[in-house]
Amino acid sequence: MEASLLSLVMGGFTSAAIGAAARLGVADALAEGPATGVELAKAVDADPDALESLMKAVTALGVFARDEEGRYTNSHLSEQLRSDHPESIRHLTSLLCGLYTQAASGGLTEAVRTGTSVMPHALGVSLYEYLDKDPETARIFDLAMQDWARPIGVLAADHISFENVRTVVDVGGGNGALLKAILAAHPHLKGVCVDREDTCRRAEADLLDSGDEDLIERLSYRPSDILREVPEGGDLYIIKNVLHDWSPESCVRILSNIRKAMSAGAAPDRKPRLLVVDPLTEHDSGAAFRSVIKMVVGETNTRERSEADMRREAAAAGLEVLSIIPAPADLSVAECVVAESA
Repeated sequence: MEASLLSLVMGGFTSAAIGAAARLGVADALAEGPATGVELAKAVDADPDALESLMKAVTALGVFARDEEGRYTNSHLSEQLRSDHPESIRHLTSLLCGLYTQAASGGLTEAVRTGTSVMPHALGVSLYEYLDKDPETARIFDLAMQDWARPIGVLAADHISFENVRTVVDVGGGNGALLKAILAAHPHLKGVCVDREDTCRRAEADLLDSGDEDLIERLSYRPSDILREVPEGGDLYIIKNVLHDWSPESCVRILSNIRKAMSAGAAPDRKPRLLVVDPLTEHDSGAAFRSVIKMVVGETNTRERSEADMRREAAAAGLEVLSIIPAPADLSVAECVVAESA
């Protein structure tokens, strides 16, 4: 049945309700079993009447459920809002249904009118400037990127060839979720996670607190502004879900910095590779809607990208694209090497 215009317009409230449940940790509280509204409010430190209203809404949507005694329970959908679920999207939901939706509702009209990014109109600063000023949102952002990276990390560990690879560098790797999956499956590898200074600081502290001596030995964090430089020394570079937030000009700058790192001091028998994991229109079923998300979180002039765009940006950066293949989650993987002419 075709959705009514009003139901589509009300979608913002639906998103806000699910996002609030995720942020409060309702699914975690229900992991031990059913609970009444009062019991649940106490568990998540919320007002009982307000939480009851929220739960009625998200239960009507089918995100949560109620048993025969009227107690709230997790459903197959809300299980993914549990922090400990192997395919958890709790923090990603919180980010998408929180900050991103807030920014879109506050600045999308002006951004479309002026052809600029949403964030400065809605929040007064860019996304990363906002994260620098709001540590709690920055923490959730890190965890949301972990939710996004986790399933790709498992696939990467199983399907990428690590022959003749000693060090993997993840450019814009957040808290290192992708590298953790790869290093767990390949004990001979070392990983370097490159991201903003505050992200690396939190991730490194969490790693040290984990007490995982093997991972502490093999995984390091390197703060860097990837628009300026990328650390050298990697045999395999990976950049996942990063370029789609940047304009073509910035993409070329980032790729150029990776190419410089790949070329620096490379021995004749050493040919570092780069894997660009990003949505491209040919393999992205949600490309039309994703273009709006890019307007919200990306810089000005950020739009959906095609295989031709990927090849053009790579060539401008001194890279040769060897192949582009589709990947899960509407992503594509472009394998690149330094071009002979670079």
